[in-house]
Amino acid sequence: MNLLQRTIAAATLALTAAGFTVNQTGLPVEVERAAIIGALMVMTPELEGTRLKAYPDTGGVWTICTGHTSGVRRGDVATRPQCAAYLRDDLQAVVSWVLQTFPKATLLCKVALADMAFNAGRTAVAKSSMARLVLAGDFRGAAQAFMLWMYVAGKDCRDLANNCYGIVKRRMLQRDLCLEGVA
Repeated sequence: MNLLQRTIAAATLALTAAGFTVNQTGLPVEVERAAIIGALMVMTPELEGTRLKAYPDTGGVWTICTGHTSGVRRGDVATRPQCAAYLRDDLQAVVSWVLQTFPKATLLCKVALADMAFNAGRTAVAKSSMARLVLAGDFRGAAQAFMLWMYVAGKDCRDLANNCYGIVKRRMLQRDLCLEGVA
């Protein structure tokens, strides 16, 4: 099973446990939140990796654990329990933002948007054409807009020499999630 399938399966499992389906609309917010976080707990750690010592990410931002950046400085070290807490708190915050900002998006598109906001930042996503397309109900257009985000620190990640091709794979996964179930 590939990462897209595992991510969808995690969201489906959380919904099924609560008596709902992925394509169902009008989900209770807490059920939707649990499904999105369940999907992100499969997707985000695999895309980010986990490192216990602080490091500058591809964009030069000091990062620790599983993509945690808040207050991180050179030389910081974390334990696995600290990393789990950072990830839980970071995902809760980004999912709350997505649920508030994009209430009409499909569940799987919300998963993709949450991962994008986790990766690129809420401010950047909020100002994007992708956000405008989601808000306009153009989920197909929004899904394609993920593919515009191919640069890190001015480097084109489609160029293998720039050592950031993981961004290309991540954007394709986000696009595919957002397209899943869209007519």
